[in-house]
Amino acid sequence: MADQMKTYRGNCHCGTYVYEVKAAENLKVSECNCSSCYKKNILYVAYKTPDLQFVKGDPSTLADYTFGMKRFHYKFCPRCGNQLLIEGYLEPPNAGETKEPVRAVNSRTFQHGQGLDVWKVEKNFINGKSFGAPYEPYKITGPEPEGVVEGGKLYTGSCHCGAVRVAFKAKPLDKTSTETLMECNCSICQRQGSVWVYPKKAEAVIEGEENLETYLFGTMLFGKAFCRICGVPVVNTVQPMTEEVFNQLPKGHQDFATRDVTAINLRLIDELDVKDLNVVQFDGYNFSKPPYVEP
Repeated sequence: MADQMKTYRGNCHCGTYVYEVKAAENLKVSECNCSSCYKKNILYVAYKTPDLQFVKGDPSTLADYTFGMKRFHYKFCPRCGNQLLIEGYLEPPNAGETKEPVRAVNSRTFQHGQGLDVWKVEKNFINGKSFGAPYEPYKITGPEPEGVVEGGKLYTGSCHCGAVRVAFKAKPLDKTSTETLMECNCSICQRQGSVWVYPKKAEAVIEGEENLETYLFGTMLFGKAFCRICGVPVVNTVQPMTEEVFNQLPKGHQDFATRDVTAINLRLIDELDVKDLNVVQFDGYNFSKPPYVEP
């Protein structure tokens, strides 16, 4: 028996692009471990061309990132960085051959309240690492962070294209680690799929900051910075603010704004797999006030 179909509505966080897509009501998503999909933590739902309609925004204006053999194109919002679509070929068509590409939408951008819980949904695993040549990680080229962590080690990584590189020091990160590692399901973090680590500012460096695009929303005081070339989320930023503005913030926002930390997306670190770590899931969707309004 064929799956009952349902129309899902989704959007990038800034609302520049809003779409509707038909997919199975009993939804299953695909999770790929290739270097690009892992860094963006994309959860795919395949679709056929007639089943996707953009009700706002022109999809031809999405930022387009491709790499390697250029078989796949990753399309993301250039304003907020949210990955929306992927299309391409596992095996490209031969000369003169007509072949339909693989097309998928990132279910992380589905709007809240449609029955999808990204932490609980059944996932089909795709071993994307087995396709093509191995990914060559990028390292920082300048000095290491100045901070000292007793018994610590240096972790390095980057966005996918290498335009932005990071390094931080921390005690070894494994199942026994007591470092705070957090995945949040607020309206923006769920769409990004990031896992956050919080080294002190002196224990972290970021190279290539000129290649970051910072997306501000809500209070306009807390930004999500992503690589404008490949769209990978990199760092949380706190904007300068007056004492008057600070005093008007909720207590939780005040606490974050005054912490001596750099919030880095742990998925940038190539030697780690976040599934091997003790990541805390934080219900930011119900914590954040006022609530995000779905377009």
